[in-house]
Amino acid sequence: MKNKFSGKFIVLDGPDGCGKSTQAKLLAEWLKEQSVAVESFRDPGATAIGEKIRQILLNPEHTAMSTRTELLLYMAARTQLWAEKIAPALEANKCVVLDRWLSSTCAYQGCAGGFGMERIIKLATDSLERPWPDLTIILDVDLQTGVNRLCGRPDRMEQKSDEYHQKVREGFLELAEKQKNFVVIDAAGDIESVHKKVIEIIVQADFNKCH
Repeated sequence: MKNKFSGKFIVLDGPDGCGKSTQAKLLAEWLKEQSVAVESFRDPGATAIGEKIRQILLNPEHTAMSTRTELLLYMAARTQLWAEKIAPALEANKCVVLDRWLSSTCAYQGCAGGFGMERIIKLATDSLERPWPDLTIILDVDLQTGVNRLCGRPDRMEQKSDEYHQKVREGFLELAEKQKNFVVIDAAGDIESVHKKVIEIIVQADFNKCH
């Protein structure tokens, strides 16, 4: 098990309220219990520069921000995260577990924002040494389930319209059909049952067929 996950890059992603942050944390803890060296990060964030960009992106006061500005800021934070955290961890043969990645930008700015997923993938290919992880797990929930799980004051992205968030969900599902090494799971259940599904996927994954 330890060797299987050595130097592997795993992403958990999905619509707002899908539980990806919780599941990413639980997955990292489970991997550590299997004696796997793990680093876990959130995108955007995890670096000094990335966290400042995150504050700009999610500030509810920044309602004038355009889709193109969003995607460029997300990509800027991502390239910094790759250079500063992810690449060194993978080079050290650690398993990297990430809360969001390029899949989010494809679904949010690409599909819901109308910029186009293919154009975003091209931008990512030009900007990142490695756009796609070894495995992406999309935690799928319907719009109402996601809304019900959110707590506190909504950030700038969360406060977008229901129509926007419905397109986000559709974007994730469309991307999962087109890209290799994507798995979609129903994340509407309780935390523990979803965690079990994630572990089942991780254990069954054949990373030899990945990048």
